[in-house]
Amino acid sequence: MQLLTYHSISNDPGPTSIPLPVFRAQMEALVASGSPVIRLSDVARWLRGDGAVPDRAVAITFDDGFADFASAAVPVLDDLGLTATVFLPTGKMGGHADWPGEQTSPRPLMTWAQVRLLASKGIDFGGHSVSHPKLPSLSPTELAREVTESHEEITRQLGVAPVTFAPPYGASNPAVLEEIRRTYRISCGTRLARVQRSDDPIDLPRIEMHYFRDSSRWRAYLDGRAEGYFALRRLLRAVRERAAG
Repeated sequence: MQLLTYHSISNDPGPTSIPLPVFRAQMEALVASGSPVIRLSDVARWLRGDGAVPDRAVAITFDDGFADFASAAVPVLDDLGLTATVFLPTGKMGGHADWPGEQTSPRPLMTWAQVRLLASKGIDFGGHSVSHPKLPSLSPTELAREVTESHEEITRQLGVAPVTFAPPYGASNPAVLEEIRRTYRISCGTRLARVQRSDDPIDLPRIEMHYFRDSSRWRAYLDGRAEGYFALRRLLRAVRERAAG
């Protein structure tokens, strides 16, 4: 099965933004392919050996809780009968994405009122830390706070304890993964691959959808006709990560 990664649905520059027409085309192609879209929480149960997931199943995820998820992505998901999981930096909600590496003009994030409304309509929410730091750089005390307090705040706001998490920037190490494991059932990183049942549920791979902005390439991938392109993207990602140390 596969986990898809999105951030912002907008015309903003950079790989974390996908224009609305491209997103709609991707979602329409996904539906047309017959690939079942399931909840990320169902993936957690499957990885524990509790139940099955359909062949070619897909779960859709969004990092950061951008306000355009509510205004742009949700209408498309609603039109097509799809759902998604959004990972929230809980201490930033209602503010802007002002963390290192963001754009010069930080993009707005959803408010907790919007999150509660979307949760009531079937959107799932998971943790993405409190302040969006690089978790491996933190002390053990700071790391524990970022992981556990994000869980506590979502539980307080929604009345339901979240089971999913994604570390900011996809940055993790063994200490980070073990801290996440104490609180959450499933966590998604940025390793570019399909999910296998043998994968560690606290370090699952995802597919960056900015690699599939070309709708014909995305349709080919869904039909199993773009394995060469997928292998190339994985190789280039590995080279960049190796060069970065």
